[in-house]
Amino acid sequence: MKKFLLIPFLIILTSMVQAQPMKIDWQDLQGKVPPYQDPFADLTEDQLYKLSVYGRVTEMKKLFPSYDLSDAMLKEAEDAKAQLVKENIDIDDMFAQRDIIMEKRKKAALVTNDLLADKEIEMSGYMLALEFDNGEVSEFLLVPTIGACSHKPIPPANQLIYVKAKKSITAGSPYMPIKITGKLRITPSTQDLYLVDGKKEIKMAYSLEDAIVEPFIATH
Repeated sequence: MKKFLLIPFLIILTSMVQAQPMKIDWQDLQGKVPPYQDPFADLTEDQLYKLSVYGRVTEMKKLFPSYDLSDAMLKEAEDAKAQLVKENIDIDDMFAQRDIIMEKRKKAALVTNDLLADKEIEMSGYMLALEFDNGEVSEFLLVPTIGACSHKPIPPANQLIYVKAKKSITAGSPYMPIKITGKLRITPSTQDLYLVDGKKEIKMAYSLEDAIVEPFIATH
């Protein structure tokens, strides 16, 4: 008799465990990409700076041949080149690799984690409102850092989630920390974001509708 009573209890317990949303972090949103060699990773900050100085002046010479560069800029570029050569840095090869690495980084930014498709998830981040209605927000971007998209560079597409809340939430402050719960969709899209300094086109890889949105309080 006890055995038969235990079976319904186990079924209920299993369904309760399955109903719990999966707690994820921003790193979980990144898809797997084939490993690649990044020659810039082995350079020091000083070497990267000198490479950028020389590269900037070189590009300006190509793009604006009639532009009169100052002697100080030309000397800084030549000094940077001389130091890089002295340190056995192949400048031409670095510039050739630059475009390849940039393209690989761009592709990596779009790769999603297919294992999370249509899964009930829970995660925290910062709310960047898309629309306000008397201080209430129902549509927003969930971003990983304060200032993302406005004061700081736009995060990769796989680090942005377009959210429609089931119930609007009062925006207590810009980039308010929140927790969202709901079914995550992989839906690459583009959204125009209007800010004080103009319009920005934001690419995002994920969306979440009918989300439960709550203020996030960090626990230690």
